[in-house]
Amino acid sequence: MIKSVLVSEYDCIVVGGGPAGVSTAYSMAKFNRKVLLVDRKSHDNIGNKTCGDALDMASTKILYEAFGLELPNGDEVSEYLKFLSVETKDVKVSFNAPGYTVDRHIFGQRLLKEAEDAGVTVISNATVREVIIEDNYVKGIKYLKNKEMHEVRAKLIADCSGTQAVIRNKLPDNFSLGMRKKLPDEHIAISFREIIELKEDHEYPQEISLAYLEDIPPPGYLWFFTKGPKKLNVGTGWLKSENTFDKSMKEIYKDALHKYFSPEDYTVLTHGGGQIPIRPPYDSLTFNGGLLAGEAGCMTDPTTAEGHGPALVSGYYAAVAMNEALDKGDISREGLWNYNIEIMKHYGKIHAISWVALQFLREINGPGLEFLLKRNIITNAELEAILDGDMVSVGFFTILVKAMKIFPRFGLLLKIKKLVDGAGKMVDIYEKYPANPDKLADWIRLKNDAIGVEF
Repeated sequence: MIKSVLVSEYDCIVVGGGPAGVSTAYSMAKFNRKVLLVDRKSHDNIGNKTCGDALDMASTKILYEAFGLELPNGDEVSEYLKFLSVETKDVKVSFNAPGYTVDRHIFGQRLLKEAEDAGVTVISNATVREVIIEDNYVKGIKYLKNKEMHEVRAKLIADCSGTQAVIRNKLPDNFSLGMRKKLPDEHIAISFREIIELKEDHEYPQEISLAYLEDIPPPGYLWFFTKGPKKLNVGTGWLKSENTFDKSMKEIYKDALHKYFSPEDYTVLTHGGGQIPIRPPYDSLTFNGGLLAGEAGCMTDPTTAEGHGPALVSGYYAAVAMNEALDKGDISREGLWNYNIEIMKHYGKIHAISWVALQFLREINGPGLEFLLKRNIITNAELEAILDGDMVSVGFFTILVKAMKIFPRFGLLLKIKKLVDGAGKMVDIYEKYPANPDKLADWIRLKNDAIGVEF
């Protein structure tokens, strides 16, 4: 029999115990707030996720500098990274990219313990069923645990529940301008990956590599992320809206992988799939009584699909904004607005440019990228800028020089110009993100007109 159990009020309820959730909860506890973290997984499985396992070093340093949170270390780290590479059938270029591949489970469990040690209450094996809304404010949640329905209230709610976004999806339509309840398939990437152990050492020490191949539907790629000697995290993915192939994703992945390694060369240690948002962050991430962080707010890089670092950082920014809102006594979407400003400054512009780059890679496909790299039409520095979300301007003379190199494939030149122009527009638009909600509707129209798509 299901019965209702009322739990005392908190300053903040965090839904989801992934990197965004533990970062938010830990940071709020460090601000001396009473915090509850709710997750549907068992306590000893919180933090475990099927993904590429890469984490950039800069993101971890933000929490270290703010609170002294220890950086990934020991058995949390599978490999320290130096390089990010992009490869095609015959060309490979590499850039400096300090970071880690981590054991998501071990690292996630340590972050959870850090949060609990800071004072966070954790309720595991709990499935959120309802959102409590009163007077147009989110006031709490109802969750199911051990066949009992529990109700818990808080001044603020942080939705950190990943792509499923269990709070966001339960809000009324048009509850907060700039935020969608559900993502369309063209804004979701699906993926499949394996961790494999090889008989011999691999060729990706201290490296993660994205291989754009004819075998993989654009703008997807086959990735190789080192997990240390003889171990690789290997996978592929593409937009959910384009998953209309005769073969399964696993079959397409295996066909591509076996051009690198024969089946007898390796053993599969673990495998799995998942899905992530592939778009810039929502135009607003705040609502009356709460906010979105991590993948619930679409903070995954559209080109590289890196979401671990943005999740950790957005959780910290979420806590800063919620702490300030509680101090001011204003927990409305307006009172939390500084969170939007910080996210748009840190990830909005970069991920919008990355989304433009994703459309470019989708249009030219692997052979097109190989042609551009072989002819040095896109230089290493320019490709690095594309992946970093910093490709903002190419002069007229440069375009003419590239036109001479690209002959007779002038269609590719037009696509390069479209990329550069689109990146420039995103820089201009995101630098004009409104300081308060009053101008948000106008800003959204400006952005959508420039992109040519309604997000």
